[in-house]
Amino acid sequence: MKNIYLAVPLLVVGISAVTPASAQTAKARPAKGASLVQTIVPVRNHVRIAGENRGGPNNECATAIAVTVTPECSGSLATYDAEDATESQPAIECNTYTSPEARDLWFSYVATSTTTIIDVVGTQSFDAVIEGFSGSCSDLNSEGCADNTFFNPDEPADMAESLTMVTNVGSTYYVRVYSYWAPEPTDFTFSLCIYQGDPAPANDLCENVGPVGLSVGSSVTFTGDNTNALDTEGLGNGSVWHSFTTYECSNITLDYCGTTPNFGNGLTSLFIGCPSTGIIPAANFDAETCPDGNYTLYFENVPAGSYYYAVIKDETSDPPAVGAYTINVASSALAPGYCEASAATCDESIAQVTLGTIDNTSDCTDGTLGDYTDQSTDFIQSQGFDITVVNGPSSTPLGDAVTVWVDWNQNGSFCDHNEEKVLETADDGLTFTGLILAPVDAAVGSTRMRVRMAYVAQGYVPAACGDAQYGEVEDYTINVIQGNGIEEFDNLDWLVYPNPNNGDMTIRYAGLDSKVSIELFDVAGRAVHQEQRQLFNGQQVSLGLNGTLANGLYTVRLTTAGGRSEQRVTVQ
Repeated sequence: MKNIYLAVPLLVVGISAVTPASAQTAKARPAKGASLVQTIVPVRNHVRIAGENRGGPNNECATAIAVTVTPECSGSLATYDAEDATESQPAIECNTYTSPEARDLWFSYVATSTTTIIDVVGTQSFDAVIEGFSGSCSDLNSEGCADNTFFNPDEPADMAESLTMVTNVGSTYYVRVYSYWAPEPTDFTFSLCIYQGDPAPANDLCENVGPVGLSVGSSVTFTGDNTNALDTEGLGNGSVWHSFTTYECSNITLDYCGTTPNFGNGLTSLFIGCPSTGIIPAANFDAETCPDGNYTLYFENVPAGSYYYAVIKDETSDPPAVGAYTINVASSALAPGYCEASAATCDESIAQVTLGTIDNTSDCTDGTLGDYTDQSTDFIQSQGFDITVVNGPSSTPLGDAVTVWVDWNQNGSFCDHNEEKVLETADDGLTFTGLILAPVDAAVGSTRMRVRMAYVAQGYVPAACGDAQYGEVEDYTINVIQGNGIEEFDNLDWLVYPNPNNGDMTIRYAGLDSKVSIELFDVAGRAVHQEQRQLFNGQQVSLGLNGTLANGLYTVRLTTAGGRSEQRVTVQ
C-alpha cells in the first residue's frame, strides 16, 4: 500500500538513495522520514549559544521581527519560543512533505549580499520547517523552503535546517519558521540566524549553460565545482548544470570517472529542456564501471533533443558530493532489437487492455515483461482507435500512470516524436484511456506496441525501456495496412480558414455526422498535428497551433470511414 503525499511537480532521485532496480520509481513513506532528495543546502554544524528568548507578537508577516544579516552565523544567533504561535497560512509542501499544522513565527531581513543563508536549530522535538519569501506582506512570493531532517522520538536530538536564498542587496525578504506537527512538539524553542552566503557558481542556473553537440559515437567532458551551489531550480539540493544536444535516438552513458575525491551521490535523471518539461530516468547505474569507483549512469533509447544534467551538492552523503567534479557523457547507437523493460513488483498491474480487436485480460508476474505480441489488431494508415487500460484490482490507483508507445516506422525503437501516447484517467487511476492514431506514413506490416503502467506520484514518468520498482509492462502487435483504398471525397464538404493564417485556423465541417481524423502535414510529409473527433454537419473545429508551426505550406487532411480529403494552407 502507498500513502500519497502532495507530489512535487518534478522529483529526481539521488543515486545513494535508491538501488538500480528502483532507479525509475520510488514510493512515499507512510510518515515523515528521510527524503529521497536529501538536503536543500548542506546542514552546517551549530554551536548553541545561550541567547535572549524572543517570542514576541510575530505571528503574522506584518509583525515580523527584523533580523540583522551578519557575515557569520554566530553574530546573529537568537532563541525564540513558538509555543503560543498560530497558523498564519497553511503548511507548504516541502521536500515532498506537508505538515498537518503550520504554527509559524515570522522574521524579516535586508539582504547585504547576493546569497543569504537562514539557519534554524530546533530543540529536541521542534522539527523546523523554513520558508523564504520575496515581495511584500500583501504580495508574498515563496522563494524556497527547507525540511530535510525528521524527528525520531526514540533518539531525540536537536535538529538543524538551513535555507539559502538568492537575494538582491538592499531588498527586504521574509522568513517563516514552524515545526512539523507529526508528532506534535513538546518543546517549542528554536534558534535562528541569518548571514551572508558565498557567490554561486556561474552555471548555478540551467539557463546559463549552452548545449554542446553530441553525435552518436562521440563523447564530451564537463568539469566544474559545486561547492557554493544553490537550489535555484527547487530540486531539494544545491546544483550546477551542464547540457548537451543529440541528433538521433541513442543510448547515453554519463559517468563521474575522474572525480577526485569520489562523489557519493548524484541525480539519476536527465532534464528535458530549460526550464524542464520532463525527465528521462536512468535505466540503471553502477559504481563498478569507473576504475576509481565513481558512479556511471545508463540512459536507453533517448530521443534526439537537448538535455540538461544537474550535479547536486550533498554534504550528507558518504563520501560527500561537493567540490570539483568531472562528468563524461557519451552517445552510442541503439542495439538491434527492442530494449528490455520490466517492473520488479506488481503493486499496480495491467488487468485489461482493449484496442480494436485486442481485448486481453491478464495477471501480472513480478519482474517480467508481458509478451502478448501474438495478439494483434489491424490499423489502416491514418486510422485511429480508442485504447482502454484497466488497473489491477489490488492496486492503490492514485498516483499511477499509463503510457503507450507504438514503433510506427518499425526501426526497433520507441524514440520518434509521434510514437508516445500518455493516457488519461477520469476515475483517479482505475482506468486509462486515449486515442492511438496511425500516421499517414506508418510502415506497413507488424508493428510493436508497448504499454507501461507505473507509479508516478513523486514526479516520475513511465519510460519505454528499463526496469521500474513498481508496475507492469506489456507488448502487443498492430498490423498496419496500406491506406490507398480510401476514396477521396469532395473538398466542398469542409473548409479551412483563414488562409493564410498564423497557425490558428478553423475547420468548418459540412459532411455527414462521423468520427473524423484531422491531420496536418508539413512539406516533407511529416505529421505535425493529429487528433480524432466526432463531428456533426455544420460544426466548427479550432486548431490553436500559433507558435508551434514554422512558416510555410501545410496540408490539412480529414479522414472518415467514407473517404479522405486534403486542403493546403499557408502559415506565415
